[in-house]
Amino acid sequence: MTTSSDRQNPGEKGHIERRRTRGSAKATSSGRKDPVLSVADFGPIVEATVDLRPLTVFVGPSNTGKSYLAILIYALHSFFGDRRDAGPWGRRLPPLHRPRRHGAIEKISNLSKAEIDAVFRWAEEISSKAASVESPENGIDPILPERVAGLVRTILNAVDGAGNVFDGEITRCFGVEKPGDLIRRPNSTNARITLRRYVPEASGRSPPFEYEFTMTRRGSRLVSSISAETPLRIESADRKFLMRFPYTAKPSLHSEDDDDRGFFTRRLINTLTDLLIPCTVGPVSSPIHYLPADRTGVMHAHRVVVSSLIGRASRAGLRHDAPLPVLSGVLADFLGQLIELGDIRRRRSNLNSTLAKRIEAEILGGAVRSERSETGYPSFYYRPDGWNGDLPLMNTSSMVSELAPVVLYLRHVVQHGDVLIIEEPESHLHPAMQVAFTRLLAAAVRAGIRIIVTTHSEWVLEALANLVRLSGVPKGKREGIDGSDLALTPNEVGAWLFKPKRRPKGSVVEEIPLDMESGTFPAGYGEITESLYNDWARISSRIIEGRSR
Repeated sequence: MTTSSDRQNPGEKGHIERRRTRGSAKATSSGRKDPVLSVADFGPIVEATVDLRPLTVFVGPSNTGKSYLAILIYALHSFFGDRRDAGPWGRRLPPLHRPRRHGAIEKISNLSKAEIDAVFRWAEEISSKAASVESPENGIDPILPERVAGLVRTILNAVDGAGNVFDGEITRCFGVEKPGDLIRRPNSTNARITLRRYVPEASGRSPPFEYEFTMTRRGSRLVSSISAETPLRIESADRKFLMRFPYTAKPSLHSEDDDDRGFFTRRLINTLTDLLIPCTVGPVSSPIHYLPADRTGVMHAHRVVVSSLIGRASRAGLRHDAPLPVLSGVLADFLGQLIELGDIRRRRSNLNSTLAKRIEAEILGGAVRSERSETGYPSFYYRPDGWNGDLPLMNTSSMVSELAPVVLYLRHVVQHGDVLIIEEPESHLHPAMQVAFTRLLAAAVRAGIRIIVTTHSEWVLEALANLVRLSGVPKGKREGIDGSDLALTPNEVGAWLFKPKRRPKGSVVEEIPLDMESGTFPAGYGEITESLYNDWARISSRIIEGRSR
């Protein structure tokens, strides 16, 4: 069969053939340090198992569940890492453990003297190191001693009532009336969501930390599995807080009173439980930000949308036939952060301003900025390079409006260690700009930001494939290659294909291994190109036949 490569020049032919080749070599496994999310019968998804790597890509036809899975990840981050409600002693509780303040804590209310003594010995050791070491957090063994870890596991495994809190996050983020609306229809009775995390430093035999949600039409149930065989490890960022804790409890630490000692022990176990959430779920406890599709429309209309919602919400006696519109949580959060951008600018450092400037310089050809009006509401502007004045964002190209929130988020919102979800980053971008933006996503990963994207773009996939292949080139031999400083290893990038199925109706999600022979993530675009060429060949043949008659 003749293919479209036959009508290309030699350089183009090589490019087409590279996309058509199907090699058998696979990218190196990501190992087990990244969280693994498994989903069954959720929305349109029949089955999916995804490693949440530093750069995770969802690709596939429309209506196969890419956004469903992305929003689910957003909801899980909110559930395991939300810090809006302040907890005791200045700590903030994730929704996961809000219910335990009222019930699960009773499980450690009657501690034995041996348990209290074990906690006190460990606390005194921390206190001693804090006073004698220049960088005391580096002197602490991050692995909890087993007598202390056992008490913490008691609380971590007590998640009764957390299923209802998870339902609240799901309904908010998806904008549905009840979680049961998201169960795949018509034959499924429940959906299952499982989050696992293996501890890299632990033995390969150690079971992972696991949280399993069973979503039914009556509500969700959560079961946690925090095995005694897997060590509990305090992340380095939280060891600094732990160093300060004994100072806040010195009276109890040196008390001989049993009640004081018991109170101190329970207080420390509570604090450790909060600190150890990142150990059990890893990056899923990090702050997360969601840039939805159609950012152009939202940026152009956000003032009107918010004003309308506020106006309707403040009316007395709304008509029954005119209910308030419901926004999904991801869109509401996006609008909310746009409104609060002025306050965020004052309290956030510009750690990622270099990334924002690169997008402006390499893609936008101008600068994006926000300005707070007298009413406190922000307005957004774009100044092309060489101009003396600003353009309101609504008067700029779709490309500028599409990327403006990415620039603003990187400059004012997203911090090192955060997760940023971007739907369809290729929207309104010329293919050359898609490639340039993909390289800047790699730069964000290099800067410590975790990225999740949904895409329909072959250019995005090919640019990522080149960056992964580049990691196999010695650094001294990368000169002259575009993006030579942005190579990503196969363990840092994961591409996942959402494939529609007829029976059962829905989609399955499979990893697209990097084809080392062709150097691409084969997502089926080659078949579309070949089909178009075959149509072109048939049309050409009929035209020739018509002329010969």
